[in-house]
Amino acid sequence: MNRYFFNFRKGDEISVDRRGMWLPNADSAQTEAIQLWGTILAVALVSGDPPEDCEYEIATADGETIAKIPFGCRGTIQ
Repeated sequence: MNRYFFNFRKGDEISVDRRGMWLPNADSAQTEAIQLWGTILAVALVSGDPPEDCEYEIATADGETIAKIPFGCRGTIQ
């Protein structure tokens, strides 16, 4: 099991995940981030606050960003 962190970025501001999650691999971390994305998107749509210019950055315990999950139509999963 590895520890992954799901940092939330909006524009130049970042909210750092200090707890992280223990998951078996990077694919599991990406699946978790996509599920979190769906929850955030649903809340944003109900509240009328579209999550433009936002993304989840998945980082390893040593701080390396391994994936970015963008919100809105900003880009593609990297």
